[in-house]
Amino acid sequence: MVFSAEHHRIPAPLLRLTGWDGLDFRGRAFLVAAATGLIVSTASGIHSAVNGLGWAQLLPNVAMALFAIGMTWLVKTTRRANLAYVLVVVGVFMLTFPWLFFTGGGYIGGMPVFFVFALVVTAFMVEGVTLWILGSLLVVLYAACCLVAYLRPELVVPLPTQKAVFLDIVFAITVSGVALAVALHLLLRLHDRDRRLLAQRNGQLRQVDRAKSDFLAIVAHELNTPLAAMRTLAEGIARNASDGQPVARELAVMDSEAERLGRLVGQLLDVARIADGRLDLDLREENLAAIVQQTLRAYLPLCTRTGNTLELARGSASPAVLVDRERVSQVLVNLLANAARHTHEGAITVAISERAGFAELSVRDTGEGMAPEMVDRLFDQPPGYPSGGLRSAKDTGLGLGLQISRHIVTAHGGELTVVSDLGEGTMVACTFPRVTTQTVSAE
Repeated sequence: MVFSAEHHRIPAPLLRLTGWDGLDFRGRAFLVAAATGLIVSTASGIHSAVNGLGWAQLLPNVAMALFAIGMTWLVKTTRRANLAYVLVVVGVFMLTFPWLFFTGGGYIGGMPVFFVFALVVTAFMVEGVTLWILGSLLVVLYAACCLVAYLRPELVVPLPTQKAVFLDIVFAITVSGVALAVALHLLLRLHDRDRRLLAQRNGQLRQVDRAKSDFLAIVAHELNTPLAAMRTLAEGIARNASDGQPVARELAVMDSEAERLGRLVGQLLDVARIADGRLDLDLREENLAAIVQQTLRAYLPLCTRTGNTLELARGSASPAVLVDRERVSQVLVNLLANAARHTHEGAITVAISERAGFAELSVRDTGEGMAPEMVDRLFDQPPGYPSGGLRSAKDTGLGLGLQISRHIVTAHGGELTVVSDLGEGTMVACTFPRVTTQTVSAE
């Protein structure tokens, strides 16, 4: 949450002047205290002038007002609120207040009220050992001032009339009381806002923790499936080898599962790179059709092992694109793997078209498809669970590859879209920038 003029009903230029938005809680608390001190000293100076108390009272109040402005500048520029607190206690409460006490009627007047004000404000501003030291010194100093005024009354400049005494006491009680009430109110508002902000952050951290747990569960399912298949096939190979039977089929499946496991590990590394902003691209002019054909030849067994047919659509374009060849191939492999996983005895069709400065690569399947609510969750972080829970690795395999693919496509300046209907198959399309005359000129 940002503390703004809207939250505090304070003019935005004033907040910028004081550096409010760049301060922590203690810095903002000091600005509240400094503003309170500025108001009190200004009002006290006016009161002294009206009651004819002379320059001995007026000048210290003017000095305190200027001091409050100077401390505000110090906190804004150095962010050292604790130093400013100590300077205020020493410069104002320990030096100026005793002077005003002896030149303003001593304990027969309003200054004892301001002594109490100083002690309360010190308790608000300072903490730890510094509070105990300065607080104790203030108590001793103020008690000593009252004792000296009692024993040596000639050292005290009395107020001129009983009316001036009355007005001074009323003024001190009113101003210090209102100042403390306003300061306490503002500090409590700051505290409440920080508390709500902390609660929001804690909620966000809980969501991140749940997302991490979900992600680890998905990874565990994904890793376990090929490993379990490889263990089972290894046991079968051991039995067949002892019986003298051929083991070529089992070895081929093991190789396929090992390749699948390698792709998953690569995806996890890509997730880490994306999170760190380290997904680098080596952009070169490439023929998109050549990339697609090479990838289809390499991954034909992946798509056809469950009885599917894989084809490049007739009339597909052959555009020149500015891409990272390996990353484009990775996107296509992810899309083919998703299609093959959710399609059985069906067709997987890859198509390339051109539109408005982009080349579009699409993969369409005739598989089980997805409900609209699942399409909406595809790019959640991490991929969402199906409503019935995780039954197998098949339930978890769609989101991660698509998320990585979308990041890759977006990094190229394109976009990835998904269209699907339950029971009607899925079509995923991604665009890549074509090489144009302007592109070549820019290079």
